[in-house]
Amino acid sequence: MIEAYRDALLNVDSYGAIFMYATHKDLTTAPRHIVRMTEPVDPRVLLAAVRTALDRYPQFGLGLVRGETQYSYRILTKPPVVLEMNDISPYYIGSDDTNGYLFLCGYKGNTIYLEYQHCTSDGRGFDEFIRTILYYYLLGMGHPVDPGRIRTNETEFTPQDCEDGYLRLRGMPQSDADHHPDVPSFHMPEYDSTNDDNELTTELTISLPQLLAYTKGNGVTPMTFLMTAISMGMYRTYYAGTDRKEPIIAEVPMDLRAYVKTTTTRFFVSLLDLPFFYEYFSMPFLEACQACKAYFDTQKNLPHAVFWALKNANRVAKSHKLDMPIDEKEQMMRQQARDYIRRDSFILTNIGEFKLPPSMEPFVKDYSAILPCAFQPFGILVSSYRDTLKVSISQRDFNYHLVENIRAVLREIGFETTALPYTFHVTRYDGLHLAKD
Repeated sequence: MIEAYRDALLNVDSYGAIFMYATHKDLTTAPRHIVRMTEPVDPRVLLAAVRTALDRYPQFGLGLVRGETQYSYRILTKPPVVLEMNDISPYYIGSDDTNGYLFLCGYKGNTIYLEYQHCTSDGRGFDEFIRTILYYYLLGMGHPVDPGRIRTNETEFTPQDCEDGYLRLRGMPQSDADHHPDVPSFHMPEYDSTNDDNELTTELTISLPQLLAYTKGNGVTPMTFLMTAISMGMYRTYYAGTDRKEPIIAEVPMDLRAYVKTTTTRFFVSLLDLPFFYEYFSMPFLEACQACKAYFDTQKNLPHAVFWALKNANRVAKSHKLDMPIDEKEQMMRQQARDYIRRDSFILTNIGEFKLPPSMEPFVKDYSAILPCAFQPFGILVSSYRDTLKVSISQRDFNYHLVENIRAVLREIGFETTALPYTFHVTRYDGLHLAKD
């Protein structure tokens, strides 16, 4: 199969290339997904499941080559590995640690960890791969599970599974109308990336049925609800007692698969700005949330989202193809990445519901995911599984008052949360640590 689809597999999509040149200190090159099982993980069965899943997803059987002028994919010949993990990862993704693979599968106790180099996929795309691994793992453990709509080896890989989705946008209506301008926004002090410090990650758990009842009943959305709670928590932590009046602006990746029919697992989002203006802080929670939602609707307008997705994708694709020494291109791309994300206060990602067939749910206790900080002071990722919503907040400054204040804002409108804080460091990535044949 691999030889038949070699060209499609080795194609670099328009936006994902930026993550090849950046490091984990510049961009979130390796997000982490965490699956807590109801029984101890058997690494031998897990490794067999990964191997079987790769037969269905050859696009994840790739490594990277650092060439003279650009990075490129290569098809790997060594087998995948399963590694012992911890909250602070000692590994480099794409290196000899992973036999060159651009994803990492690990375990500890009852927990399965899965990370991926963002050039290969986004969160929604990688979740497809995770579900297939889990299906074959549970099957290997002797559990009577049904795959439902999970992509298994009973279904066929097609080039569309790893296509460059941005190419499908080119014929769609586009508009730059009502785009939120680049204005000074709330920022923490610059991060000294030479230290490569650990992060404080806190996993907040909220009742999903309660949240959906509130948002549907009040004409708002879970993302604008959470943006309001997070922003008001930031106000209490960093604004109170100061003369600060800048808006808080979150960079929000919008999944385009809901609007463009494709099975691609590659990176396929539009990066939009979600502002929370200073005047919103003086409003009651619901009123501020409704104002936030109304403004974000203008940014989510499909012609605008398409315009912004293509603008970013074209910029990255053009830079990737430039004929210049790789050392210079890395520095250029890293600076581009840092300049872009520093327009905003932090990144807020929602990868949505992690949905499994009912036969698999009894064996999967919990699911969450982490967006590392990289060059930003915060990385916030939202996910849900069954009746719980998870908000993972990663911080550079280890100021736990932020989490306490966000929880206090939520408590004041009737939402109780549980909090699980711990020190975290994602698996590193640097093009100088790539595995060789």
